[in-house]
This record gives sequence, C-alpha cells and structure tokens, in this order.
Amino acid sequence: MNQVLIQLIYFVIYSVVFLVIGKLSFSESDSLSKFFVGERKNDEKRLFFTFVGTWVSAATILGFTGNVYHSGLSVIASSVIPWFIGAGLLYLMTDRLYENDVLSIPQLIGKKHDSKFLQTASAIFMICGYIFYLMIQIKGFGIAVSSLLNINYKVAVFLVYLFILYSSFGGFNSVTKSDCLNLIMLSVSIGVLYLVIVKNVPGHWFLTDQTVHELIKSKGVFENQTAEIGIFVYISMFFGWGMGLASNPQYMVRILAAKDKKTAKYMILHALIFLCVLYFALTQIGLGLRILFPQLKNYCSADDVFIYAVVNLMNTPFSGFFLISVIGACVSTANSQLHLIGCMLSYDVAAQITKKKMSEEQILILARVFIFIGGTAALILSVNPPEDMLSFGADIWGLFSAALAPLIYGGLYWKRRTKAGAVGAFFTGLICSVLFWKMDLQIYWAFPATLCAAAVYVVIPMFEKKRGAEE
Repeated sequence: MNQVLIQLIYFVIYSVVFLVIGKLSFSESDSLSKFFVGERKNDEKRLFFTFVGTWVSAATILGFTGNVYHSGLSVIASSVIPWFIGAGLLYLMTDRLYENDVLSIPQLIGKKHDSKFLQTASAIFMICGYIFYLMIQIKGFGIAVSSLLNINYKVAVFLVYLFILYSSFGGFNSVTKSDCLNLIMLSVSIGVLYLVIVKNVPGHWFLTDQTVHELIKSKGVFENQTAEIGIFVYISMFFGWGMGLASNPQYMVRILAAKDKKTAKYMILHALIFLCVLYFALTQIGLGLRILFPQLKNYCSADDVFIYAVVNLMNTPFSGFFLISVIGACVSTANSQLHLIGCMLSYDVAAQITKKKMSEEQILILARVFIFIGGTAALILSVNPPEDMLSFGADIWGLFSAALAPLIYGGLYWKRRTKAGAVGAFFTGLICSVLFWKMDLQIYWAFPATLCAAAVYVVIPMFEKKRGAEE
C-alpha cells in the first residue's frame, strides 16, 4: 500500500477519535469552575496524563532530541535538569498553592497583593508569552503534518489551528481527555523507536558521547568537537527552563484542579518518574540517530533531524504512527496554553475592566471567543517560526521567571509583601529582561533579571516600613 495513503489513514483515524473526545466534553463545561479547573475534583490518573501531556511539547520531542543529536549529552544540563528542579519547586509549593480558592494564577497574584491591576497586567503578560510559545507547537505540528501528508508547511499549520481550537473550546475536561490519548500514543511511539535504535546499534543499549564519537570515527567520519559552555551558564540556565517552569500557570492550574493536596503531589512525583524514562529514551534515540546518520548534521537543523530521519531514512509503515504521536504532543501543550489564554482574557482581563459585573455564561462565551483570537494570532506568527525551538522556549520561560517568580513565590511565602513591591518587581523583571537579553553575558540573561526583580520585591517593602516608622 502507498506510504502516503497509510499515513493519511493514521491521520483520519486520529482526527475522528479527537473529534469524538471534543464533542463528549462540551457538556461538561457549563460553569466557570468546570471550564477552568474541572471543579477541582480531578483524580490522579487524569491529572498525571494532562501534566505530562502539557510538559512534553514539540520543544521536548523535536527540539531536545535534535539538540542531543547535534550537541550530545550536554543538552541535559541546560534543559532537563532545570526542568526537573523546577518541578521540584512545584511539588514544594503544592500545599500553599492548593489552599487558595482561585480559578487562575493571575487571580492568585492579584489576591495576594490586593491589586486588580496586577491580576490584569500579569494575565496580559502570560497571554503574550503563551501566544509566542504556541508558535513552537504549531511549528512542530506543521513539520509533522507536512511530512505525514506530503503537503506544504503553511497548509499543515492551519490544520493544527483547527485541532487546538476544537479541543480547547471544551475547557479543562476536554484538554485532559485529549492529553490522555496523545500521551499513550507518544509513549508507544517512543518505546518502539528506542527498540529500533538499540537493534540497529548492536551491543549498545546505553549510549554516551564517547561511544558515539568512537562509533562514528570507526565509519571514517571525523567531526569537530562541540564548543564547551561554561559551568556558570549551565547553572544560570535554571532561571530559563527551570524557574520558568516553576512559575508557569499551565502546571500550577493542574495542582489547583486536583481533588486534594495528596493527589496533586502524587501527580507530580509519578509524572517525574515517567519523564525520567522518557528523557532516557529520547536521549538514546538522539545519540543513536547520530551514529546511524551522521551526515544529517550538515543539512538538518536540530528541530528537523528527528522527523527527517524517521520518515526518510527509517521509512517504515510505523513512521505514520510516529508522526501522529508528534502531532499529539504538540496539540497537548498547545491546547492547554490556548485554554489558559481564553480563561485569563475573559476572567482576569475583560471581567476586571468592565464596570458591570459579568455573568458566568458571558465569561464562558468570551473565553471561547478569546481562544479563537489567541489561536489565530499564534497561527499568523507561526508562518515564520523560530529557528531553534529549545532556545526560543527557554527565553520565553526566562521571561516568566523574571516577571512572575517573585510575585508567585513571594505571594505564597513572604508575609511582608506589599502591592508596591510586587508592581515594582513585575516591571523590573520585564525591563531587566529586555536589557540583559541582548547583552554578551557569561551567564544566562534570566538569572540577573530574576535576581533584580526579587531584590525589588523585597527592598520596596523595607523602604515603606522605614518611611512609615519615620512618619
């Protein structure tokens, strides 16, 4: 049977199942609590799938694996380790976060600092960040679908636009159900690919940079060594991926959605165990592809390596299933972010700036309208996507770290917080991010930006207290 036809069948089957899931979820989102956080009654199984599904994005599947292919195991130090430390911070904050009766993280920020302005301003900032991050997911989907159906990239990205809109319209329950489907497919796909790599690189189930170098050299291929990155850059990268993840509403909302604190904590622990296995497999796949196809380094970017190798060089009927699983990974992260865009724009922005109190029904209608607008904006931007998903994603999470981390963690843990300190920290984080981003620093720019914002958050209340004492 023709390969393209097989892949089209995969796509049609996935589309039908996806449509059914979305249709069944619409009736479960008739209130703000249901639409935003699933009434805070979700069990661990559902939350596990949506937490991992939201985590494993195009930046993970394509960006991380492709960067391992190009640069080796050093990529783990600048991405996976910060991610896991960030998840550890989420685990530690679970008790404090869960105690708050809120529907969104901007609402939490506003409530803790007694500021509707901060609620609205932080929501707008998060929305902008998610729209730009959605470009990564749409790019990943576009690469996968253009390879799957042999169509133009720009036509392919329009398809993901329809997918993420549809799954996001159903609210939190729709997102979690589609995440379950997508993660199961991805797990099967990555497991099979890992076994294929092990089979084709006999005698090596555990690959290292040294092993890869020796096996490539034995083929008569000699490579230039990758430039070393300073230890301080690795450490400071935590303030990109790591602290950005720990300050990211898409994960904190899943903590709030749990039926109790214990469920939320188990969700994070079990997710991290699963992710350890997943990243091991992806790392071995990236190194294995380097051994099998060393020539790809000369003409494939990091984001393109994985799909090009599987579809064009390991061409099997399973390639179509793999591409569908990549599509699913992109959709799982995209629909959670688009869902948050709709929730925040309707609840934390529109409902706060209107003089007349809005009903739940009006907010829900607005949420779906804003999902459409946010998805459309991301689609337009994705026509010219970023070159490197991994570094682009790190920069966005770096912005989240600088602007939001002091407000969120200070709001939960520091009793002497003030509204003025929070406002000052928020804008300091934004300004320092712009200033440091283009500077030639020996450390990652988000590190000093976050420190400056945290310092302002602490220092302003001290000055306020001192001034009050003098008066």
